[in-house]
Amino acid sequence: MGLLPMQFWSLTFFEYASYSKHLKHQDSRQWWHTSSLMALQANINRDPKKTPKPYKPQDFHPYPDQDKKKAKFVRGLEKEKRDLTDSWAKKLLDKYG
Repeated sequence: MGLLPMQFWSLTFFEYASYSKHLKHQDSRQWWHTSSLMALQANINRDPKKTPKPYKPQDFHPYPDQDKKKAKFVRGLEKEKRDLTDSWAKKLLDKYG
């Protein structure tokens, strides 16, 4: 996660959860870029007679769709509190690198 032990142990559980959520979101964003390039390369080399359907970036993305239902405690939170998790994660990332 890129945290030193002192930085890790100074986090609260909520800060740690926000930070890990942010890292997963950031990694997923980077994978969309990579999977788009992989789909482009596969479509360039695709034989339309053998595979008439073109490849999509979703075919190469390693993470499942993000449209799953959220946990009950997240659904019960107000939008302001949900946005706080992202802002806290960004602050921690700026602070600790």
